[in-house]
Amino acid sequence: MDAAIYKKILGVLLLIPVIRLVAFPNTSTDALKPAHFLASLLIGSVIGFLSGLIGIGGGIILSPVLLLLAWTDQKQTAAISALFIFVNSLSGLAGQITKGIDFQSGMVAYAGVAFLGGSLGAWLGADKFNQNALKYLLAIVLLVASVKLLLT
Repeated sequence: MDAAIYKKILGVLLLIPVIRLVAFPNTSTDALKPAHFLASLLIGSVIGFLSGLIGIGGGIILSPVLLLLAWTDQKQTAAISALFIFVNSLSGLAGQITKGIDFQSGMVAYAGVAFLGGSLGAWLGADKFNQNALKYLLAIVLLVASVKLLLT
């Protein structure tokens, strides 16, 4: 795929969670709706296609969709997307291994640091920081990334 088209698609997809984070209130567990099986299959297929097309994990797309449809609350969404991203990462790693990719010794250290950073971030986000502040901080980071991708 052409790099310019890739950047535009990714920039637009990053706007989805920004809109969700800023424009919609947090979903309470009382307001949750049951997921519809056929809609879930269709949405999962579209997310999988877009993720494969641009080479990103689908969690960044899946999370706001789950929240917008009121199928999950924020904590459930975090748990689902963490598992989703983990499985996608393992699949990507398996795909790279089947291609005969040579892993550098430093890559193990990168994976370890990423795991530690993710664990620390999950702990801080779940137990220590204000959820609304984190929500707006994440929206700002995603908006900056999206604008950069759309304008370059």
